[in-house]
Amino acid sequence: MLVRGLMTFALVLALTGVAEALVLSVPGTSEQTALPSSGAASTCGGQNVSPPLSWTDVPAGITSFALVLFDADATAARTHWVIYGIPGTLTSIPAGYKGGIGGTNTSGDAVFGGYCPPPGAAPHHYTFNLIATDLAPAALQPGLTRDGLLTALAGHAKGTARFVGLYGR
Repeated sequence: MLVRGLMTFALVLALTGVAEALVLSVPGTSEQTALPSSGAASTCGGQNVSPPLSWTDVPAGITSFALVLFDADATAARTHWVIYGIPGTLTSIPAGYKGGIGGTNTSGDAVFGGYCPPPGAAPHHYTFNLIATDLAPAALQPGLTRDGLLTALAGHAKGTARFVGLYGR
């Protein structure tokens, strides 16, 4: 549930020892409100397209960003997107972003996996965790899981941000 999402964010902070916080947003929505339906899986009424994201308050010396999307309400831990090596010069990514290096989500894919809570369930909380790093964009190998990424970023994260959006059907 939401507590699990907050624990995941706390894990990010603990592993990285980060004190500086970025500000992350999904343009067109606000924290704790509905995410764009285009980001839902095609079997759940969407187009399986990652939403646009933007961020501010980037600490100095950042060379890349990493991003993890996690469903805090899934009965089993569910990571929908692991992406890293996003160039440190960016302060936003468009919907359907295909850059960066793909990690492995819970489904075993190296792409965005749209949100898809069970029919009739309360809207799920989808937590986007953005991590600013001092690693070169190509420093990490493709295919890292969420936990593998967080371990690889230990000592390299210089700022973090969290955004929680909702999706139900």
